[in-house]
Amino acid sequence: MLLAPINYEIILIFILLGVLVSTFSHKINVSYTTSLLILGMLITFLNIKLNFFPQATSLTTLLSAQLFFNLILPPIIFKATLDLDYNNFVDNLWPILYLATAGVLISVIVISVLIHFLLRLSWYYSALFATIISPTDPVGVIATLKNTKAVPKTASLIEGEALINDATAVTLFSVLLMFHTGFYLADVFKVIMTVFIISPVLGFAFGYLSNRLTPLVTGFEAKISLIFVISYLSFFVSQAIGGSGIVSEIITGFMIATRLGDFKTEVNNFWSVIDYIVTSLLFISMGLVFNPLLIVSYFAIIIVSFIIVFSSRIALIRTLRFFKEGPYDYQLAFLSGIRGAIPLVLALNLPNFVSDGINYTNLIVAMTIGVASISLLVQTALAQRRISKISALEPLDSETAF
Repeated sequence: MLLAPINYEIILIFILLGVLVSTFSHKINVSYTTSLLILGMLITFLNIKLNFFPQATSLTTLLSAQLFFNLILPPIIFKATLDLDYNNFVDNLWPILYLATAGVLISVIVISVLIHFLLRLSWYYSALFATIISPTDPVGVIATLKNTKAVPKTASLIEGEALINDATAVTLFSVLLMFHTGFYLADVFKVIMTVFIISPVLGFAFGYLSNRLTPLVTGFEAKISLIFVISYLSFFVSQAIGGSGIVSEIITGFMIATRLGDFKTEVNNFWSVIDYIVTSLLFISMGLVFNPLLIVSYFAIIIVSFIIVFSSRIALIRTLRFFKEGPYDYQLAFLSGIRGAIPLVLALNLPNFVSDGINYTNLIVAMTIGVASISLLVQTALAQRRISKISALEPLDSETAF
């Protein structure tokens, strides 16, 4: 799917709109990311009907794989890593790893089977859609749980899963594409090794480098600049060799965060601004790719797909009862299994699959946009309602509720 060349003046306009929408959303107690998504959808609708603001569509270029992974995602991942509660993360490490690895595989299998039999889609395209839509999205999840203190254990579980599970999903996605273009077992092994071994090693190396160099630099501006460059390099280098920039940057972020000391406030303030800007642009971009005509054409398929995805999430979260690290707020855990930016980017950058006169790329894109939109609008609202409901409860009660 081709995306229009970006008009850079549009970025400034939408940053300003993000500020205005954020202020308005705060007053009406609605997530500003949800408001930005709706704004993007509204502009798309007005463009179709009235050609209202056609230049705005250039912002969707941010959803190209190159710009998204090289510009938008790294600061969001790094800021989330800085904000992560490390004690809770370590305490819940095994459930997090389970959801991020085996959990993704289970979701892919369940969704593939249900899509194949209920929607009569071939096994290959069912598995491709399931792989794209199975991982929870770090952008949507982090935006929803930001500043949530009512359920720290559950929030750590959900955020940790969302940060890590994309590595599993993108690996599966790459392997599935190999089946279409030419499958070699050595290539599959190379992808797995690069993502799960080389990427963590690179993350550790860049984190170590940052911790050694930062004390040698004078002035907080220079220190922040150094951390900025190293965090991006950690992501870029891993992506460039076919690994997971997310995994690499998470490890780099962990190592940097543990050594910031009194300097952490300045670093957090800097990354908060960057995170705010790119998140605002991202959610508007996601709204702009919402094509109501395409959604209407596949409306029944999208509804069935969302029910399948949401049901598989509930079933997966129920298996957490077998872990002694619990209990968690299970209702919040499955409501916060939000699908968003990364599934959308993977779908929009699919090759052109056409067979027997059917454009399967358009079908998968429509299904992904539809499911992600419902997830971002409905699940985000329900998750925030759940957070508000349990905020007044004692921590133990809020974690064990279902």
